[in-house]
Amino acid sequence: MLVEQLSAGSQEVKAVAARELRLMAKTRKENRSFIAEGGAIPALYRLFRSTNPVAQENALTAILNISIHDENKRKIMEENGCLELIVYVLRYGLTTEARENAAATLFSLSAVHDFKKMIVDEHGAVAALADLLMQGSPRGKKDAVMALFNLSTHPESWSQMLNMGAISALAGALRDEIVAEEAAGALTLLMRHHILTQTIASEDTAITNLVGLMKRGTPKAKENAIAALQEMCRRGGLNVIQNVAKMPMFSGLIQTILL
Repeated sequence: MLVEQLSAGSQEVKAVAARELRLMAKTRKENRSFIAEGGAIPALYRLFRSTNPVAQENALTAILNISIHDENKRKIMEENGCLELIVYVLRYGLTTEARENAAATLFSLSAVHDFKKMIVDEHGAVAALADLLMQGSPRGKKDAVMALFNLSTHPESWSQMLNMGAISALAGALRDEIVAEEAAGALTLLMRHHILTQTIASEDTAITNLVGLMKRGTPKAKENAIAALQEMCRRGGLNVIQNVAKMPMFSGLIQTILL
């Protein structure tokens, strides 16, 4: 009945039906399976272009909740046009919550290795995540950095991450204690590629921010900062090592970094 209302009802009815599915999918694994198997995914993602903010937000959040169940991730990704419309909401969503939940949905879907490259290659996805990381609310920044971290684990993601502004966004995020831990982790992964090591090391504040994170961060953030500096020194060459060693608080620690 709810799926039929999503397909044939008025905008107001569709918004209510989407909200009901959103709430159902939030609570139990069985509900998530039932909703997906009942054919709700296509009816929900068609609402992503709705001009009704409530309908769009509820539909997107229902998909997010459905995606929590691992078996549903593939169902979502195999729906023709669904990923494109998730990114559409991330870029142009009518409410802040819709945009943030689109980022959270990409984070959820990118947990599956097979989907990372698909998301990276989707037009606008990486650039929109980078933008949210730089300009979003604390929650939006967290969703964005977690998605970018997941995408960074794919060995073929680096060129899009570079070209679409994610490197600069991650380097800037090192100053923000809310997302610095994950940003440092993502940069460490990306610096497996020599060209990105040079790019990250050339960012005006990247080294300064990483060294600062070693001093003020959480234990995990400190660990990630050390790993990032270690990777930078290993792959960046003598000039990078010298730039790192020049940092005032860093003398005495360089030997540890290079071990």
